[in-house]
Amino acid sequence: MTLVMVGANPRRAPFLPLSASLAGKGALGAVLTALAGHRSVAEALVLATGERFEVYVVVEDGVDSFDLVLGLLGSAANAGADLAAHGYFAEGADAAAHLFAAVAAIDEFAAADEDMAAAWCAGVAPARARGSFGPRLEALGDAARALAARLAAADGAETADAIGATVAELARRVFDHLDRRQVLAVGDDGLVAAAVAALAQAGVGRFSFVGAALAPHGAAQASPVVSAEALPVALGNADIVVAAPGAVPLLDKRAVRAAMRSRRGRAMLLVDVSAGHAAIDSRAASIDDAFLYTRDDLVRLTQDAPWSQAGRAAQRRAAVAEAVRDFSYQLA
Repeated sequence: MTLVMVGANPRRAPFLPLSASLAGKGALGAVLTALAGHRSVAEALVLATGERFEVYVVVEDGVDSFDLVLGLLGSAANAGADLAAHGYFAEGADAAAHLFAAVAAIDEFAAADEDMAAAWCAGVAPARARGSFGPRLEALGDAARALAARLAAADGAETADAIGATVAELARRVFDHLDRRQVLAVGDDGLVAAAVAALAQAGVGRFSFVGAALAPHGAAQASPVVSAEALPVALGNADIVVAAPGAVPLLDKRAVRAAMRSRRGRAMLLVDVSAGHAAIDSRAASIDDAFLYTRDDLVRLTQDAPWSQAGRAAQRRAAVAEAVRDFSYQLA
């Protein structure tokens, strides 16, 4: 038995009439019923979203499943002649790879708002009702959901790392030489830690910490922990301040102004990674030579940054490759 995926290309003209026809009540059910009743088909599931129509089947070896599936879809949509020239096809591990790439939103037909794991789940009930959902498709769906969960968990850490890289890029824009800069990290927070790691990697060698100790990163290993009472002095010495709420009271405008007076015209980069400006008074942005960036600023700057996009795509490609490798053992 062979796992096969057959789809209708959404970039070709026949897709729209197919989409409209199969949206009608009972049309997809008719396709499933026909597939389930075919002697060469052991399992079948229709995956339908606003962006794609794909059929996953387990068929006897040697069956021309491409013509079989597109013929049934074409009959339901009265567009059989067109569909035969505008479909796509994969079998075995390649069929699984296609689904996993769609779940990871890195396949060529991926749409921004498409939830492929949810679409698969929606296709399970009608397949079960017609007796066409079996162990091979169940295993494929389980693997797709596991991949979706893994990617969701990874997105949080990936976002923190990308925001940390954005902080390092902002530091490069404000200062000529990062190796001579002093960083003050306030609070024990994932985004603060990511920023510290990125700044250390960018060449910063001098760090001090206020609040709960952060895990050291690179050059930050021998950095001192500053007491809350010594914060005014540490703030005046800092070129870069990365702050999260909780470790100390809000760094208000008065405290920042006092620090800037002691710096005598030297710039300071202030980064508030909290939600709702809870760590640094937003009014500090009005002080000369103080460059304040909020969490919202960081998220906005990170969204389209090349380091964010490249890292996310590479991570997702690696996750898909691993999922395909794991699932291939079940096809053997």
